[in-house]
Amino acid sequence: MKKEEAVKELLKQTKEKEETLYELLNQPLSFMQKALVDGLYTFYFDVLGKKPKIDEDAARQARETFKNYFPEKVEDMLVQLLDDPEGYHQKVVAFEKICPPVFVDFPTDPSYYRIIISDPSRQLQEVLTRLALFSNFPSSNGKYSALDVGTGYGRLARVMEDTLRSFYAAGKGYRVFGQDILEGNIEAAKKLNRETGSEITFFTRDMNQLPFPSDSLNLVNTTDASYLNFRHRRPFYIAEIARVLRSDGGVGCITNPNENTTLKEYNYLMMRTNYRTYLNPVNIMKAAVLGKCSIYIDALSKARPDWALTTTEDMTNLLKRVLKSDIINVNNWPKKGGLSIYSGITFAVNDSTKKQIDRYTTFRERQKAAEQWFDIKA
Repeated sequence: MKKEEAVKELLKQTKEKEETLYELLNQPLSFMQKALVDGLYTFYFDVLGKKPKIDEDAARQARETFKNYFPEKVEDMLVQLLDDPEGYHQKVVAFEKICPPVFVDFPTDPSYYRIIISDPSRQLQEVLTRLALFSNFPSSNGKYSALDVGTGYGRLARVMEDTLRSFYAAGKGYRVFGQDILEGNIEAAKKLNRETGSEITFFTRDMNQLPFPSDSLNLVNTTDASYLNFRHRRPFYIAEIARVLRSDGGVGCITNPNENTTLKEYNYLMMRTNYRTYLNPVNIMKAAVLGKCSIYIDALSKARPDWALTTTEDMTNLLKRVLKSDIINVNNWPKKGGLSIYSGITFAVNDSTKKQIDRYTTFRERQKAAEQWFDIKA
């Protein structure tokens, strides 16, 4: 099968799967399913007393201090960063000196993570990643470089590699990278590489520092990552994605919990779309490993402004109005049956985007040697 025909066929299959997943995600929550989730919550928090412990004094200080350093919207924070990168960096340092960040490790060990990725919501993330790749494939020079930020053990990086592998002979012509801040996640990803013969390049790095030349990547995907980034640092993360994407069609795909997300709403969604999996007590216990950090993150997002979730409107506006990028698609789900708690935004950078981030790009280029960027300039 020729490459063009293979692309069309896989695109058709991907869109059909997208429709099927939306049907599953739009199912209503039954009385029994809701009662089961509510019962588990009552047992876990009230009977077992597992409510997360938040430092209320530190949270109060963060709320009082944050507004003195940063505007309310990430869109306006990004404007400040692009106007004065060094000045904004100093503000971040000053704020965090007064209000030290609360870090939460988010492990993605495959032994239990495979349970929750059977959820239709997680499968839709994979579909959106593949559709983002299709939106600018093939590239102008015939080669393709893709990065998954916050890769965990490499789930979405493997989606990109599997897709590209079906279009290129013997792995020639494309490269896939996976980046995560946790060494344990990257070790798990590399172990899977050895077991599967994957050639993805995995490495450890903060999501606010992408070690790639400007205008070098065709696709940057980031799934369930930016909400783990402190809100005042998210402008760096957004600007970095725009910097490393190629101006001749580079595409970004950002998928995250949105402002409607609570842990209970997320569990409602999991239960009504994949309840057979979670009726198995063994699977519930395995998924609970991730649940512990999710409970803590849920509490932090309500208590501290530096952990607050970014709204879909704010994210869309900063991409469109500040970066002048082209919005390809905005997906929110579920569309029916409950609150829409997830958002996926696909966008393309252009020459106007590069003009908007010119000062920031200069600021970052000065750090190239110290950070040892990958050399993949086409």
